[in-house]
Amino acid sequence: MIEYKLVRSKRRKLCVSVANGEVTVKAPIGTGTAEIEQFLADKGMWISKKLVEQKRRNDYLRDVIDCKAVLYHGKFCSVLISDEHKRTAFDGETLFVPRKYADKPSLEKAIALWAKRAAKTELKTALDNLSARTSLKYAEFSLTNARTKWGSCDASGNIMLNWRLIMLENPLVVYVIVHELAHTVHHNHGKLFWARVEKHLPDYKAMRKRLKDFSVLTTLYR
Repeated sequence: MIEYKLVRSKRRKLCVSVANGEVTVKAPIGTGTAEIEQFLADKGMWISKKLVEQKRRNDYLRDVIDCKAVLYHGKFCSVLISDEHKRTAFDGETLFVPRKYADKPSLEKAIALWAKRAAKTELKTALDNLSARTSLKYAEFSLTNARTKWGSCDASGNIMLNWRLIMLENPLVVYVIVHELAHTVHHNHGKLFWARVEKHLPDYKAMRKRLKDFSVLTTLYR
């Protein structure tokens, strides 16, 4: 039997999700155990597939998850605890972190602060360049710490980008930004929206699929 976390709430149907190797079932209040377990049995192949996919992705990013490395523009860079550095520093190959941040919670915070500083400038520049290239205008820009989204655009044309985007290779960053810029015109995911994305990024489907390999990153550094 599949191990799972059960969450009961005022909902109408059973649903199951798989995240970070954990299976979560959301069930209506009063749903019996037998019904829940039959539901899981029916979804067994799908759950197994998702668990295998997530393990593969997590294995690939294991050093990043364990703070032994950071991703920067799609490149794995070593994290080194340093007795010589008083501030976090990056030389293009290695991120040097002061000894006082050696424990994992402090190390995660140090990495996040470094990445956010870089993201504030780099993502704004990328957004402005793509806005000019696509002629899609936005209102304001800000960074977000969203757990499941790489970016968002509200009804006023304000674009928010997850600071972890600077970890990804450039084609994926371009896809996310073009996606959000397209939302300044189309506030849904209908045919016209995807046509606009494809106009500026013909291979967007491959980028969207590739982006899933890095979904665990949005759960890190919290």
